[in-house]
Amino acid sequence: MGVIDPSAEPDRVRITYAPSKATYEIEYEGLRCVTEIFVPAEGPSVCQRVTLTNLRDDPLELSATPVLRHACRWGSAAAWDKPEWYTKTAFFRDPAGPLGFSTLVTSPTCDISKRRSAVFWSSPEDVVGAEFSYDKFVGDGSFENPAAVFSGQLEVPLEDAGEWGEYGPKNHLFAYPQICALQYAYRLVPGETKSFRQSFSWIPNSEEGLLPDLDRARVEARLLEHEAMDAELEKLAAKFDCYTEARSIETPDTALNQYVNEWLPLQLDWVCSLDRGWPTGMRGGRDAANDFAALAPYDPAFTRELILTELSCQRDDGFVPRHFSAQGHAGPERDRRYPIDAGAVVVEMVHSYLGYTQDFSLFDEWLPWLDEPAERQEPFVVHLTRILDFYLDPENIGEHGLVKIREGGWLDSLNQAGVKGRGEGVMVTCQVVYALELVSEIVRKLKALNRVEPAVAEGLLNRYAEAKSVFKDSLLKHALNEEGYFNGFFNDDGHWLFSPKDPDGERRVYGPASYWAIISGVAVPEHLDACLQVVDFLRCEAGYQLNWPGFTKKRIPNVGRQASGDSPSGRSEHANPYNHGSHGFLGRAMSVAGKGDLLYDALKSLLPYDQEKHPVGDSRTPPYGVVNVWENIPRFKNRGKDVFLTGSTAYGLRMAYEWMLGIRPSMNGLVIDPCLPCSFDRTEVFVEYLGKPIRIEILNAQGREAGLKSLALNGFPVASQTVDPFSGRRVFVIAPSDLKEDANAVVAEL
Repeated sequence: MGVIDPSAEPDRVRITYAPSKATYEIEYEGLRCVTEIFVPAEGPSVCQRVTLTNLRDDPLELSATPVLRHACRWGSAAAWDKPEWYTKTAFFRDPAGPLGFSTLVTSPTCDISKRRSAVFWSSPEDVVGAEFSYDKFVGDGSFENPAAVFSGQLEVPLEDAGEWGEYGPKNHLFAYPQICALQYAYRLVPGETKSFRQSFSWIPNSEEGLLPDLDRARVEARLLEHEAMDAELEKLAAKFDCYTEARSIETPDTALNQYVNEWLPLQLDWVCSLDRGWPTGMRGGRDAANDFAALAPYDPAFTRELILTELSCQRDDGFVPRHFSAQGHAGPERDRRYPIDAGAVVVEMVHSYLGYTQDFSLFDEWLPWLDEPAERQEPFVVHLTRILDFYLDPENIGEHGLVKIREGGWLDSLNQAGVKGRGEGVMVTCQVVYALELVSEIVRKLKALNRVEPAVAEGLLNRYAEAKSVFKDSLLKHALNEEGYFNGFFNDDGHWLFSPKDPDGERRVYGPASYWAIISGVAVPEHLDACLQVVDFLRCEAGYQLNWPGFTKKRIPNVGRQASGDSPSGRSEHANPYNHGSHGFLGRAMSVAGKGDLLYDALKSLLPYDQEKHPVGDSRTPPYGVVNVWENIPRFKNRGKDVFLTGSTAYGLRMAYEWMLGIRPSMNGLVIDPCLPCSFDRTEVFVEYLGKPIRIEILNAQGREAGLKSLALNGFPVASQTVDPFSGRRVFVIAPSDLKEDANAVVAEL
C-alpha cells in the first residue's frame, strides 16, 4: 500500500466509547483498521489491540507503526530541568517471544523511593523494525507526520534488541526524549485479518530502585494473547454493567435520567479509583471520604477497604489528616497540614457504608494510629469515637463555643483564618453537629447488637446529646447574625468573615454556612426562612455563587489567599458557582427544608448536561463531564474548570437518590423520604438494598414537594415511621426483614 497523504480523509470513521473500552474503526481505500483501547481492572496499565482487514479483491501489502510517546516524569521540577535527563529507555526481546521497551525514571534528588519503572510489551509476529529516539523518529517532520514512517523502515533492526535490563550501545537511550515505536509489515490476501496487541504498565522497582527482574515484568505481558484480552474485556464490561444496573431512576426529565443512570456512576468509579488525581500514592482525607460515601451502594468492598486504610492513618488524638497514604499506616508519604474537617466527613462515610451494608463486622477490626508504632492498635469503635473526641476537646473549641478552624475547613482558600489558634468555623461546627447525630445512631445500633456495653453506650449518647445542644446554642447565639443568615468564619484577628460587615466594610454571604446549618438541623425550623433568603442573593446565571461578593476592595490579613489577592475573585472557590458547595450543599439543604423545586434547580446547576444553564460554548467542557467550578474569569465567564476532579460527582449521585428521591440508608433500614419538584407527578426508582431488588414508585398527583402521606411494600401498608433528626419530618422506614429476596414493589404517595 502506498504512502498515505496525512491530510486525506478516511472513507468511513466510527468511534465507540463504552465503559470497558474505546473503539476506533477507520476504513480507507479498502483497508479496515479497528483499534481497541482499555485499562485493565488490575494494575496501572493501558492496553490496545489493533486489527487490520483487507477489504479489497486483491492482495494488500502495508506496514503499521504504532508508537507510544512517553509521559514518564516526576511531579515537579525546576524551570531549567528536563524529565528526559532522568529517563532511560531500552529496546529488548524476551527469550519467550514478546518484544518490548523498558523505562527507568530516576530521581533528581537521589531518592530511590521516587524512582519509577515501566514496561511496554508488544506481540512479536511480523515486526520488522523499532525506534526509541523521539528525535530520530520525527526527523524533520512532526509527531503527527514523522519522517521515519514516510521514509520506509524504522532504523533499529530487531537484532539490536538486548536482554531485559541490558543497556548496550545500540539498544537504549537516555538524556533525550524517548518513544516506543515498532513497525509491522503485512501482506494480506482479500478478506484476511491480522492484529497486534500492546500494553504499557508501571511496575514496582527492585529494592535498589532499579528495574525488577524479568519474571515480574512478564506479569504485564499476560494480555498479549487474544483470549486473555477478550477475557479481560468481558470482566470490565461485567463490572461496569453492575454500576449501571445496580440503581436507576425514571423521572419526567429524560436527560437527567440518562445522566444519573449512566454517566455519574462511571465518573464516580474514576474519581474513587484515582482519588481525583492527587499525587501518586496519596488520597485526600476529606475527598476520599466524600466520594466513597457515594460509592458504598455500588462497591461496598472497595469502600470498606478505604475506610480501614484511612482510619489506619488517623492520629491518636482523633485527628484525620488532609491527605493520607494509599498504603495506609505503612505508607511513606504523610501530609502534616492541619485543616480539621476530614474527620466529620469520615463519620458520614462510615455511616453510609454501615447503612447500605449492615456490615457491623467492621467493628471487629483493630487499627493502628498514625503517630504510634504499628503494633499499637485499638478497636474500630475507638477510632470512630476518637474522631468526635478530637472535636469535643476544649483545646479545639474557640471562644464562641465553635470548632477551631486551624489551617482550614472545607473552604480551602480560607487557609489563614485560624493558624494562630483562635479562628473558628461555622460550617465545620455544623458538620460536627451532624456527625454527632450519625455516631449516636451507630452507637444505639451497636447497643442493640450487644457490641457495646449498655453503660458505655449511654455514656456516649448522653455526652453527644449534650455536645449537640451546646454547639447548636453557640451557633445560634454567635454565628447567626442580625440579618438572619449565618456568618462564615471568625478569624484570629477577632473578625467575623462573610458577615453583614466584614473587615473591609462589605456585606458578604458564604452559602455553605447557612446550608449546613439547615443540613444539621441547627436552623430548622425557626430560622429556615431567613436562611433561605441567601439563596436568592447568591443566584446567578450559571446557578448559585458559593460566596458573594468577592474580596476586591483591599487585602485583609489572617483570612487566606481569597482575601490576600493571591486567588482573585472569580477563580476556583472565590465568588463563583463552585459546584460542590454552591449546588451540592444547597441541594442537600433543600432536601431537609422540603424545597423540591430549589433542590431540582441546584441539581441541574451542578450537572453539566443542561445546555440552557451550561452551554458548551461558554463552559468549554464536555457536556458529560462534571466540573469543579463554573468560573467567572474575564472573557471566559462561566467556563468550566477541573473536569472530573471534584466532589460534585459523588454529591450529584447522592442528591438524586438520597436527597431528591429520598432513598437513604439508616442503621435500622431504608428510609423513604422524597423531596421532589412539583412538576414530577410520577417517578420510579430501582435500587438494590442488602442484595434485594426494590422498585419504588413515587406518586405526586397533587404537585407537592415533601412529606409522604403513605407507603406500601408489596401491597401492604408500611407502618414503621421515625422522626428525621434534621428535618423534623416523619419518614417511613422499610426494615430489611420485611423485604423479599427476589423482587419488591414499593408505592409511595406524596
